[in-house]
Amino acid sequence: MSFESLMAAALRLSVSVEALAALGAELRLRQEKLVADTRVSALLRDVTHSIDPALFDGIEADGEAAALALVQAVFSQANDLLQDPARAPGWRYENPLVLQSQGQVSRLIVRSLDALAARLPDLRATMRQPGLFLDVGTGVGWLAIEAARCWTALRVIGIDRWEPALALARQNLATSDVAARVELRLQSVEQLEDEATVSLAWLPGPFIAADIADRALDRVRRALRPGGWLIFGLYGPAPTRLAEAVTCLRTVRDGGYSWAPDEVVDRLRAVYFESVEALSVAPPISFVIGRRSRE
Repeated sequence: MSFESLMAAALRLSVSVEALAALGAELRLRQEKLVADTRVSALLRDVTHSIDPALFDGIEADGEAAALALVQAVFSQANDLLQDPARAPGWRYENPLVLQSQGQVSRLIVRSLDALAARLPDLRATMRQPGLFLDVGTGVGWLAIEAARCWTALRVIGIDRWEPALALARQNLATSDVAARVELRLQSVEQLEDEATVSLAWLPGPFIAADIADRALDRVRRALRPGGWLIFGLYGPAPTRLAEAVTCLRTVRDGGYSWAPDEVVDRLRAVYFESVEALSVAPPISFVIGRRSRE
C-alpha cells in the first residue's frame, strides 16, 4: 500500500462523510425552520438531490426528525472515536447531544416491533392488552415513551445503570403525555428482581456484553410472567464487509458484543425460553424472540 493509495482511500471516504453532513444540515434547516445563505442552501439541495432526487418525497416531519437523529448520533459517536481512540470500551457518554440523538433513533425500534407483531397475532395481542413492558437500557427514555404512546394498554418500566442518561430521561418523560404510565429506575439488568410481572421485555443485544448475557437472560426470564415475550434486538445483516467491520467496532467500543442470531437462539433455549425464533423486519434491525415457558 502506497501513500497515494492511502490518500485516495481517505478522499473517497470523505465524500460520504461530507454528504452525510450535508443531509443532516438540510434536515436541520427543514426541521428547525432555519434560514441559510441562499448559495449554501441551493448547494445543499444539490447534494441531497444527487443522493436521490426523491429523497424527501412523502416523508413526514417525524420521519425527518428520526433521520436527523440518526445522522447526529453517527457524527457524535464517530467524533468520540476520532478524538479518543484509546479509551476503554463502555457506554460513558455524557454529552446530551450524543445521548438524546441515540435515544431518538431508538424510537424507531417501537415501529419495527409493531410491524413484527403484525405477523405474530399472539405478540400483537400482548401489546394491546393490559400488562407491563420492560425496556432494558432505556437511556434517555425515548423508546419507553414511544412504547407507552404506541401500546396504550401497557405500563412501562425503563431501567438503565447510566445516571447521566436517566437524568435526561426524567426530563423527557416529564414533558411527555405518558408520564403517568412510565417508571424509570437506576438499575442494571443483572440487578433486576421483578418476578413474573412483565408481559413483554426488550433487550438491546448490541449493548449486552457476552460475560453478562446469561445472568441478564435469567433475570429477564424471571421477570416475565409465564407466556411473556422477550425480544432480543440485533443489528441486521451488514450489506458490505466494510459496513460489518464498522458495526462491530461501534458495538464493542460501546461495551457490547456482536451477537450472531444463531448464537442468541442457542442462549435463549439454554435458559428455558420456548418458541425461540430469529426474525427480520427491516434494516438495520433484526430480532430474536422467545417466550417464557408456561410452567
